[in-house]
Amino acid sequence: AVVSTQSTGKPNSNKTKLPNKQRARLSINPISYTYTHTKMGNQASGLKREEVELLYKQTHFDQKELKAMYKQFKRETPSGTIGKLEFKDVMKHMGLADDFLQDLIFGVFDNNKDGTINFQEFVCALSVMTRGTPDEKLEFAFSMYDLDGSGDITKHEMTLIMQSFYTLVGPLVTFSGKKYDSPQQLVDEFFDNMDTNGDGKISN
Repeated sequence: AVVSTQSTGKPNSNKTKLPNKQRARLSINPISYTYTHTKMGNQASGLKREEVELLYKQTHFDQKELKAMYKQFKRETPSGTIGKLEFKDVMKHMGLADDFLQDLIFGVFDNNKDGTINFQEFVCALSVMTRGTPDEKLEFAFSMYDLDGSGDITKHEMTLIMQSFYTLVGPLVTFSGKKYDSPQQLVDEFFDNMDTNGDGKISN
């Protein structure tokens, strides 16, 4: 099945189309959010004016917030980057001890896949998670569920993730109040509703 976010054209028999996407300051693709990579600041100084302006365009944070966040980021991570082990340790202290979910979240933050999270990656991901539009959050979640980066979410991929959530929080309950006693029950219903062409995949 194909879930499309294109702004023109009518859905065909093989497509389930989402509402038209409004342009936002942060653009994200089906695999992960995208940004113009630059090396931000240095240990001895704060963000340069052009760096603040760039992040302002790429995120939903204002310039004052960005400067404050950078100061805290550099205070907490003098090296300028967060490694995977350090990130997972933070997640553990936040109550998320599941290794699979930790790897999943780290992978979405680590946009350039170099094994570390720099300030620009950190603030861009945080922007979507905390202030993103519904469409941005949907694509962000899609990139997390697409474990192999193929551009499709399979039943197997979604089941793995839901099993980890189930272990973490117990029975899954939707916003409407419907309760699912097993991860497979939720996944099966989701694919029954969304996989309109029956190919066993959900595509962005």
